[in-house]
Amino acid sequence: MHLQFHAMTDNDLPLNTTDMPDQDYVLVECDLQPLESLVTDLETNFEVVILKSPTLCMTMVKAEDSVEFQPFYLGEALTTECELLVNNTRGIGICLGDEPVRSYCIAFIDAYTQLHNANQNPVNDFLAHHSAKINQNAKIEHALILRTKVDFKLMEQD
Repeated sequence: MHLQFHAMTDNDLPLNTTDMPDQDYVLVECDLQPLESLVTDLETNFEVVILKSPTLCMTMVKAEDSVEFQPFYLGEALTTECELLVNNTRGIGICLGDEPVRSYCIAFIDAYTQLHNANQNPVNDFLAHHSAKINQNAKIEHALILRTKVDFKLMEQD
């Protein structure tokens, strides 16, 4: 697994939500209850075989030195991973923390979106809706952080 971290800037906040949302990002950031409901509704029409039950594991977090651009490992992170077959299509789910239900749901959605005969509209609608919610929450959080920013020029005027 390859994780990359970077500081959020104003340019990282989408101006609109019509862009195709990043499926993995939305699935790990959205509320669990709606995701679980979506998967419960979808899985009734498909054969699901659990190849690897949701399992806790430690995953090395890889980063890149910003000066020499050399890769290095920050350390380990607790993750939960799961592997399924949905109508003989493999799906893999991995997320940070101890979240067996989320990793199962991610694995199911991973396999489901690869199926050619499956109606993708419920998943696309879910991703669009929750991407918009996540982006709105990020904008609110960003605005709150900006309120704490110190303007040193104003301080010098005393």
